[in-house]
Amino acid sequence: MSAFVVDSLPVIAALGVPLVLTLGVMWPTSRAVALWLAPWAALPTVWLALASGTPVDWKPVLLGMRLYADDEITRTFLLFTGALWLLSGLFAHGYLREDGHRVSFWGFFLSTLMGNVGAVLAQDVASFYLFFAMMTFCAYGLVVHERTPRAARAARVYLVMALLGEALLLAAFFLIAGTRIDLALAEVPRWVAQSPHRDLISALILVGFGVKVGAIPLHLWLPLAHPVAPTPASAVLSGTIIKVGVLGWLRFLPLGFASLVGVGSVCVVVGLASAFYGVAVGLTQRDAKAVLAYSSISQMGFLTLAVGLALGAPEAASALVVAVLVYATHHSLAKGLLFLGTGLLPATGRGGWRGAVVLVGLGWAALEIAGAPLTSGAWAKLTLKSAEAAAHASDALPTLLSLAAVGSSLIMARFLVRVVPGTAKEGKGGAGVLLASWVLLLAVDTGVFLRPPVGAAELPPLLEAKNLVSAAWPVLLGLLLSVLAVLFARRRAWRVPEVPPGDLLWFVERLVHPVWAFMTRETDQVVPEPEEETWGDRMLDRFARLRAKLLHEADDGEANLRQLSHVGLALLLFLGVFLYLVARSAP
Repeated sequence: MSAFVVDSLPVIAALGVPLVLTLGVMWPTSRAVALWLAPWAALPTVWLALASGTPVDWKPVLLGMRLYADDEITRTFLLFTGALWLLSGLFAHGYLREDGHRVSFWGFFLSTLMGNVGAVLAQDVASFYLFFAMMTFCAYGLVVHERTPRAARAARVYLVMALLGEALLLAAFFLIAGTRIDLALAEVPRWVAQSPHRDLISALILVGFGVKVGAIPLHLWLPLAHPVAPTPASAVLSGTIIKVGVLGWLRFLPLGFASLVGVGSVCVVVGLASAFYGVAVGLTQRDAKAVLAYSSISQMGFLTLAVGLALGAPEAASALVVAVLVYATHHSLAKGLLFLGTGLLPATGRGGWRGAVVLVGLGWAALEIAGAPLTSGAWAKLTLKSAEAAAHASDALPTLLSLAAVGSSLIMARFLVRVVPGTAKEGKGGAGVLLASWVLLLAVDTGVFLRPPVGAAELPPLLEAKNLVSAAWPVLLGLLLSVLAVLFARRRAWRVPEVPPGDLLWFVERLVHPVWAFMTRETDQVVPEPEEETWGDRMLDRFARLRAKLLHEADDGEANLRQLSHVGLALLLFLGVFLYLVARSAP
């Protein structure tokens, strides 16, 4: 084996193992072995995050594919991405043991994992777009997994919004790269800052990746997708996949190279709106996973705000990027614990020692999201406030962030109220693998907090009295308001009116439905033949036939999308071929 392949082995394994296992799941003769190994597919990613690797430059592939850079952003994203995918995969091994769609789940899970890891590793524009698109479209299979009308609707909304985001990003990438499709990502921020289309590119990047992040009003797919997706899929959707949108912002925006005060101010406003709006709508939800989805929308608002501040204050960009990395790591692991805990609790029940372990763990993760003292949430929010001070933001911003923390406490209390009382005291059994993987994730979450990959300088100040008080009072106020709300509801027999998941989409559908009903009305009704067919009649008939054909093809297309062999297959085969060619052409 050549020295090139040996040095590049960690990077090749991080992408190659999910690729080989995906192909193994698709091939009947190798399926049993591939399904047995599939839960471990993210192990090479964890290995790469902990041991580092050698950057790979494959010039014969895609006009020059560059993978991996030993920088702070790549290392941090690899760590929480690999850890959550690995432990969610182990959880899925037990969770989906009796699922009739288990094979297709693992195919989509593995191919989405490969796209996610590839986007983190990519160091040039073309490679990033390839892996980002692969992750986006293969994740469709995770959303539509249940094959119910509800899942189909959620997947359809996800696909439409994903296509919108992809179109905007493709336009931005063409403006950035022009004829240089192999432009290195390290050069992109400076390139964008010097571009005559700087503001337009920044807007396209913000909106295009904002769909993945779930920024208001681009969040519509999130609260629809999470309740219908299997619990392990929900964990990675909220924990890592939406973070790739944040990664795109960090890679492509001119952070530190240009001052875009106007664009940055809009981003700050959107971030604050997301933080409060996600809580307001999430408090009305009945489904625990929908509550967590709106919590993710709210939490992503903090990251959107930080990116906006970095756009307006280049001198503070490095500190704000560190705050984004800390917050992304904290949210990924804590939200993974909450989603997987939601799927674990019915198996353990809330009685006995297993139930007690899960309830304590869920309470701890909820306190982390709320930002309670001496938790990863307090660390993340303190890092964000310190970076915000360096950016010389408005004096009102710390107060608004504290009020948003009250909202985080309220929505976590709402989640616990929805998930715990509805669980039986005795579990259904079969919780061994589920509980083991969940406890491992809890250990990883604690270990990353104690020995963080980034932002360690903000840990000692957590013990200062002013920071303890600053972290404590929003949580205590949120808990007090939650108790008062429960007591009031019991005495008055009053329930919070539920906003339909997807909120704004409900209004959009009410506007679009009459037009859609007209376009999709039945065309096979018997109508009297006119005495003489006119040119207009012939055109209407052709239009009706064309519309029926398009609708039929659309239905066939959606059915095909549900089969792994039609989603991402070309990308998977392409990647397999270029791995072979690279190995052959290596010196």
